[in-house]
Amino acid sequence: MSDQFIAAFQSFARSEGIRTPDLGQPMALLAEALGRVSRLDPVERPNVPVVENHLTDSLEMAEGPVGDLLRSVLPDVGWAQPYPEHVGEPDMDALRAGYGYALIVGSLENSCRGDASPLYTSEEILAGAVLHGPRVAYPSHVHRATEVYWVASGTADWQKGDSWSRHGPGAAILHDTGVRHATVTGDEPTLLLFAWVTDPHSIPVIVRL
Repeated sequence: MSDQFIAAFQSFARSEGIRTPDLGQPMALLAEALGRVSRLDPVERPNVPVVENHLTDSLEMAEGPVGDLLRSVLPDVGWAQPYPEHVGEPDMDALRAGYGYALIVGSLENSCRGDASPLYTSEEILAGAVLHGPRVAYPSHVHRATEVYWVASGTADWQKGDSWSRHGPGAAILHDTGVRHATVTGDEPTLLLFAWVTDPHSIPVIVRL
């Protein structure tokens, strides 16, 4: 399709596949699927508190092509809180209070997890933005989807399997199918672009150890 954002996202995906060899296959899947998305009619765009409190500053600090992509599309998105099925659990309530996600590409089915609908429809991939507020822990979880995160602004600690590492702007983080992962932010919010390039309808499962 002819769309400035989608064309820029495709170009970014192809460049990432070259820049980071481990992302070659996931980025090929992403770029190909982006060529088959359809723009949806505009709908109401809901908001959540963490976005009202931190998005403006996070976007101003966003770096590189990821920052450019997010600045071009986020004015049009709606935001939601994840995991409504876990309301009442203290750690998940803390996550929901300091976390928002926006669907940019996906199925309308995926929007049932929150109140936001995607801008573009696809049954092949799921892509969007995530904003973590300061001092927010996303508990360890797994899913079937192959997932890539790109950090636009902020620094956080990331778990992959049994290992933890710290990543800031410019980082690309790959989670293969079934790999346990988690994220903990520090004193600053973290703004991310993400893509699920396989199994876009899979459901994340919180890992309780």
